[in-house]
Amino acid sequence: RNMLYVESNGTIRLTRGDSARFKVTIQQPDENDEYIIQPGDTLRMTVKKSTDDTQSLVRKVVVGASTFYFEPTDTERLAYGKYKYDVEITTESGDVYTVIEPTTFELLQEVTW
Repeated sequence: RNMLYVESNGTIRLTRGDSARFKVTIQQPDENDEYIIQPGDTLRMTVKKSTDDTQSLVRKVVVGASTFYFEPTDTERLAYGKYKYDVEITTESGDVYTVIEPTTFELLQEVTW
């Protein structure tokens, strides 16, 4: 069972140390159509303690895809609590867009280790 929850405001809640897949859907700003990820597009997801931090705690990169995969090792050593994440795309033509602005990423408690 996947213990990843994405709330309507974009907040991610993940049980620390769990595997999870997070799919990003990108809406075209001037249209109602979903943007189709191209083979040369790169999506980057960064998790930090706060937006002011210079060091990222989790950094995921996918090329030509829209699903990030969290491995247990990505979060198992982080403290429980709230962090910030964002997602940006670099298109195959070189344009860069933030597609999810800084939003809450919460690591939930676990009992089993």
